[in-house]
Amino acid sequence: MDKDNKENTTYHRPEWDENGQVCYPTTLQPSEKNHIAVCLKPPTKVIPVIFLPGVMGSNLKNAGGEVWQFSPSSLGKWPTASPEKRKLLLDPKTTTVDDSEEIFNEGAEGSKFPSRRERGWGSAFYKSYGEALDKIQYLLNDDNILMDNFFRDSQQKTSRQQFIDVDLGAEKGESPLTEAEVDHSYKFLYPLHVFGYNWLQSNADSAALLEKYIIKVMGDYHGRLAVNKVILITHSMGGLVARHYSENMGGQANILGIVHGVMPDLGSPAAYRRMKTGERGVIGMIIGNNAEKLMPVLAQSPGPLQLLPGMAYGPGWLKIEDNGICQSLPLGNPYEDIYLDKTAWWRLCEQDLLLDNTENEWSQYETRITEIVKIFIEELHGKYHPQTWLFYGGSAEYPSDAFLTWKEENIPQRVQDELRRRREAGNPVELSPLRTHSLISAGTPGDGTVPVTAIRTTSPCIQAALAVNVDHEGAYAIDPADRSRSVYSDLSDALVFTVRSVVKIVQQVTVP
Repeated sequence: MDKDNKENTTYHRPEWDENGQVCYPTTLQPSEKNHIAVCLKPPTKVIPVIFLPGVMGSNLKNAGGEVWQFSPSSLGKWPTASPEKRKLLLDPKTTTVDDSEEIFNEGAEGSKFPSRRERGWGSAFYKSYGEALDKIQYLLNDDNILMDNFFRDSQQKTSRQQFIDVDLGAEKGESPLTEAEVDHSYKFLYPLHVFGYNWLQSNADSAALLEKYIIKVMGDYHGRLAVNKVILITHSMGGLVARHYSENMGGQANILGIVHGVMPDLGSPAAYRRMKTGERGVIGMIIGNNAEKLMPVLAQSPGPLQLLPGMAYGPGWLKIEDNGICQSLPLGNPYEDIYLDKTAWWRLCEQDLLLDNTENEWSQYETRITEIVKIFIEELHGKYHPQTWLFYGGSAEYPSDAFLTWKEENIPQRVQDELRRRREAGNPVELSPLRTHSLISAGTPGDGTVPVTAIRTTSPCIQAALAVNVDHEGAYAIDPADRSRSVYSDLSDALVFTVRSVVKIVQQVTVP
C-alpha cells in the first residue's frame, strides 16, 4: 500500500504487552471518514540464544554471602586472602551461581522478552561480558530498523544487511551472507539468555544443569517458539559444557547449532602453568597469583582441571632442562606421566601445598583425576554438534603455551657444588630453595591462553572455522583489536562471525 496516496491511512508500530504478545494502540475514528489503520507486523516467532561464559566467567557465592566477582569489594579483599581462605571459599561443593551482577542497558527490550536479569545476564562477569552481551543482543534483534524505515525517506541498512557479501576469510567454510539468508533471519526473534554455571565443579555437572536450563527457557516461550530448539554461543570452557550436553547427554535434539569462541578443544598447557605459577593479571590478584594460593583451589576443582591437555594433544608439551639433561613429557599418557606423578619436582600437584598435606587429600585428588577429569576429557574428544561454527585466536600478538619449558637458570657455583654432593651421596634432588627453575612459555600463536595447536578444525561437523586476532578473555570484545586487520571497521571479526553463524544456522528453520 502506498502511504503517500492515502490521506486517511495511519500506520501503527507494534508494541509488546507484559506477556510478550504484539498489540497495537490505535485511536478510534468516525466511520464516515473511511479511515484505514495499517498495523505493521513484526516477527513474532522466537529462537532463543543462550550464551555460556568461560572459566572464571560466572559469578559465584557461598552460604556466607562471600561473592566471586569483579566488584570493588572483591578487588579489595581477595589479594590479601590466605591460601586457606581461598580454598574454603572457592569450594565447588559449597559455591553456587550468583546472579546479582550489574547488567548493561537493562530494560532495552521492554516487554518484548523477559528482562535481562530474568534471562540470566546478572550471572556473568560484567567486566568481561557486560557490553559484549548487549552488542550481541542488538545485532540479533535490530529488526526495529526495518520498522523505522517505513517512516523514512531514505532507507537505513541494519547491521545484518551490512554484513551481506562480507568475506571474513575463514579457513574453512567461508561463505558470505546472501540477501536471501539475511531476509530469512528477520523472520524470527532472538532473545539472548546467559547460562551462568559453577566453573569449579565438573563440566559434566554443569552440562546436566544446562539441560534443565534449556528446557526451562523453551518452556518460557511456549507458543512463541519457531522451533523446539535453541542456539548456543560459548566462550572458552563454556564450549566444553555445551559439547558434553550435546554429544554425551543426548542434547542434540534441543540444539539448532553451536557457535564456539576460543574453545580449548584439546586442552591447553596453560592449565598446567596456572596450577604451578598462579594466574596472571587482575584475575590472579583475586583467585591467586602463585602456586601456594591457587593450587589448593584448583586441585579440589574438577572444572579447571578438565582444561588440561588430554591424550589427543600429543606428547612432549612439557620440556624439562635439568642439569644439562633435557626431556619432554608426556611420553604418551599425561595422566600417568604428569598429573598423577607424586614424586617428580615438576609434577602437576604438590601434596605439601594442599594444606592438609595428608594421604587422604592426595587420594581424593587422584580419584578426581582418574574418575572425573580423565573420563570427561577423553569421552568428549572429537565429538561436535553437526552444526558447529567456531572462531579461535590465531595471532602471534598474543603469545600462547603450545608447550612449556622448565628452564634451569644460572646457579651459583656453591649451589652446584651442593647439588653434586647430594647426587654423589645418593640423595634425591627434590624441588627446594637450592634449585632455581623458571617455567617458560613457548610464545606460539594463539589468544594468550589457548594455542592454535589446541584447536581442531577438521571434523565434518565443523561448518566454519575462523582465526581471529583476539585475546582469550576479550574474545567477544566489541571493537577490533586491530582495525587495520579487521574486515569490518566498527566491530570485531569475532562478533561479525558469531552473528553470521547464527544467521546461517537459522536457515534450517522454515517459516510457519
